[in-house]
Amino acid sequence: MSEKELNATIIGKYFLSKNSELTDIQIQKLVYYAYSWYMVKNNGGKLFEENPQAWVHGPVFRSLFDNMKNYKKFSDTSEVEELQEDITNFLDLIYNMYGNYSGNELEKMTHAETPWIKARNGLKPHEHSQNIIRDEDILECYGR
Repeated sequence: MSEKELNATIIGKYFLSKNSELTDIQIQKLVYYAYSWYMVKNNGGKLFEENPQAWVHGPVFRSLFDNMKNYKKFSDTSEVEELQEDITNFLDLIYNMYGNYSGNELEKMTHAETPWIKARNGLKPHEHSQNIIRDEDILECYGR
């Protein structure tokens, strides 16, 4: 599978294939950190094209959210077998770094980081938002 074909859902399925007990919020945050650190590691090059949105509970990829609604379909992780080794090695690093945190812990982490904070600027804590978390803010935050 080429990098051009990668998307948030395939990355989420990869993490689920590592641990079938992961919650939706854990998967979203693992995909967010993979997206973010991939850009830092690759000088702004993106793992996939979709940008995260600043939802109440932290960064969310809308397509991943929609695809996780059908758990039976989402839990079929067969397509992750086609991922290139360099991608799986990178995703394993992310999983090893963040995979042991609970959904609540990951949410707190992203809430304390500037990309999500900037995207939610001026919103009340429980106010719905589809504001985009900017790649520039991600690179500035994690690339320091």
